[in-house]
Amino acid sequence: MIFTPIFPEQGGNKSPLKTPLNRPAEHPLYMKQLQKRHISLFDILRNHFLFLTRRQIERFLTLPTSSTNRELSWLASEGYLDRKYYSDTFGHVQTPLYFLGKLGWQVVGNVSSEYKEYRLGIEQRSGRQLLHTLAVYDVFVKFLSESKVKRIIDGEDQFWQELLDFGNIPDGWIQFDGGEVFIEVDRDTEWGKVPGTKFDNYIRFKKSGAYDRVFPGCTFKVLFITTTESRIEALERTIGSDDIWFGTMEEFLKEPLNHAHWFALRGFYALLDLGKEKV
Repeated sequence: MIFTPIFPEQGGNKSPLKTPLNRPAEHPLYMKQLQKRHISLFDILRNHFLFLTRRQIERFLTLPTSSTNRELSWLASEGYLDRKYYSDTFGHVQTPLYFLGKLGWQVVGNVSSEYKEYRLGIEQRSGRQLLHTLAVYDVFVKFLSESKVKRIIDGEDQFWQELLDFGNIPDGWIQFDGGEVFIEVDRDTEWGKVPGTKFDNYIRFKKSGAYDRVFPGCTFKVLFITTTESRIEALERTIGSDDIWFGTMEEFLKEPLNHAHWFALRGFYALLDLGKEKV
């Protein structure tokens, strides 16, 4: 670009004007319309999650962080997504949680009149409950992104309230291409008899035949995902069954889904070992 003076006081020396390089457009041109990956994200939010963090969404979009941020910003600006913020444990960092906006809610076929109740359920979630929910979602995200998931029944499904002979409300039950597992996410907040009672309920549910009646032909395992190996050692002393598998959240998220890092009564297991009993 050449700067040409119009007024005499501007001088007569013609020289290139030093201007900053043009910044890239905030949103790429292709983002003027929804892409297939956006619809897939809306479906995932409708079917499995109340909300997700940017890091969790990145697993589904499989884009670099900068591109994911731009796409989320555009989806929010257009009303397809909305967001709320939560603070970390020490209140230092405000992290956005993304959920369906009014337009995204309608795109996936939800009834408009039900959106207010959906949003209220998200706004009311905070503190420990929110952090536990996000930890459970980390597990769901890993299964969904690294395996073929057929069904997820989360802990808030009315289904569990109807199983009067169970006694537990699991964080989830997942049916995937490797088998079926219960999910229990432990943030080291339950002590005393609580974990042991939970384990006893699971084992009784299987031995009574109730599990086979409710989930015919399905494998039975409980993945108990907790904070540290020392926590695992303490909990393992309370069980006498090889159907409870223990692992730390750090290792579970870091390693491939089928990595052999599950501690159990008779040794280490991988999810590939589901249905293969050790003696």
